[in-house]
Amino acid sequence: MKMLRYIVVAILAFVATDAWAWTAEVKKAVLMFAEENLSNKAKREINSLLGAPLSSIEFVKGGKNKSRLDESGKSVTNSSTDAVVRLEKAIATLQNKRASTAERKSALCEVAELTVDIHCLANVLIDRHLEKNFTFSSHNSMQKEFIYYAVKKNSWQEMWHKEFHKAHGVFSAEMYLYDWKIATKGMAKHYHKEAVAPRKWVEKTGERAFEALKVFQPGVLVESVEVPKIEEVNNACLYDAAFHLANLLNETLK
Repeated sequence: MKMLRYIVVAILAFVATDAWAWTAEVKKAVLMFAEENLSNKAKREINSLLGAPLSSIEFVKGGKNKSRLDESGKSVTNSSTDAVVRLEKAIATLQNKRASTAERKSALCEVAELTVDIHCLANVLIDRHLEKNFTFSSHNSMQKEFIYYAVKKNSWQEMWHKEFHKAHGVFSAEMYLYDWKIATKGMAKHYHKEAVAPRKWVEKTGERAFEALKVFQPGVLVESVEVPKIEEVNNACLYDAAFHLANLLNETLK
C-alpha cells in the first residue's frame, strides 16, 4: 500500500494540473480513523446523538471553512465567521448537558467538520503570506531530463482543492485508512496526551504550510525529489486532524 502511494505521487509529478485537495473520500477516512481512536463512552454518546457512528457525518460546507492567522502565525481572531471561533462555540454546546438533543447533534456535526477543516492547508489564511494569490509549484515545464520542475504563480487555494483529487482519484476511504494506520502506528498515545486546543492546531497547520513552501519560490527550478515532500506535509495534517478529533470528542463527551 505504501508503494502504491509513492506510485500515485510519481504520477502526480507528470500530470499538468492546477491544484491539491481533501476529497470526500479523504474526509470520510479521517472520520473513520478518528472513530477507531474514540473511547467507548464517546462512541455511545455519538451513537445516541446521531443514531449512527461518527463516520456517518457528511460535511455541509464542502470542506472549505477557513481560519485566519496574523502575520506571525498566531490565531487571535474573534470573528464569528472564523472556523476556529465557530469550533470553540460548537465544543461548548456539545459539552453542555442542558442543551437540547437537536442542538448537541448539530454541534457534534459542526465539531467534526470544523476540526477537519482547520487542519487543511487550503483553509489557512495568514495575513500578508498565504492569501488568495500566493505562489506555488506547478508540475509542468519539466526540464533537464525530468529532474527539475519550474515554479510559477498559482493560487494556493486552487492548488489544494483540485490536484490532490485528480491524482488520487482511485483511492477509497478504506485505502487511505489502511495506509494511514501503517504510517501512524504507535502515534495514538502521543496525540491523546495533548490538550484540546483548536487554536494551537490551526497554528500548527500554518507552520506546516510554510514548511511546504520552503523550496517553492517563483522563478527557480525545484528538484523532483521535493515533490513527495508535499505529500508528506499533507499527510501529517490528515493524521493531526484524525487524532485531534478523537481526542477532542473523548474529552468533551467523557
